[in-house]
Amino acid sequence: MIPTEHYMYEIITQSLRALVDFNDEELFLFMQRLKPLNLKKHDFFLESGKVCKGMVIIQKGGLRYFSRSEKGDYTLGFSFEGDWLGDYESFLLQTPSADYIEALEDSELFVLSYADMQDLYSYSQRFEKFGRLIAERLFIDAVKSKRNLIIQSAEDRYLELIEGKPQILNRLPQHLIASYLGIQPQSLSRIRAKLANRR
Repeated sequence: MIPTEHYMYEIITQSLRALVDFNDEELFLFMQRLKPLNLKKHDFFLESGKVCKGMVIIQKGGLRYFSRSEKGDYTLGFSFEGDWLGDYESFLLQTPSADYIEALEDSELFVLSYADMQDLYSYSQRFEKFGRLIAERLFIDAVKSKRNLIIQSAEDRYLELIEGKPQILNRLPQHLIASYLGIQPQSLSRIRAKLANRR
């Protein structure tokens, strides 16, 4: 079921104005460009080798952004309601992605296509600022995730993850959280037991 336009407008307003102070006309123009997309659990928004055709904002549900190798999956991040997500490098350059974006649960999304983003850029400098800030946020998140995997302990990464996205405890299976931390599920169980004993 697609949410009402009014409710969609509220979600977009909150997400956009968290980054840029758009006026009502600009917000309306942005909303008009968004296309609804529903994904079932385990459906892919993006697969390796394909071009990321759009950026998504999550109305309901959750997505996982990950890479796949011979050693298995490496989870780059999780996104939930109100978050923007996409492979920004593939989106901007319109080149094939090396990564995957998969629905963690049945999800309701709104997609902003590359062509519509370019049209918005030409309309207002505020849209250009929005695009730059989204790019910066996604880049910083990716760099921080890779850096922390090297310099932080798995326990510290786990504590940081649940502080930033506490909903994962109820919404994600343990093996996906372990994949993000770069450890085996058994190691995550030991971390959880250790933290529980401290309380």
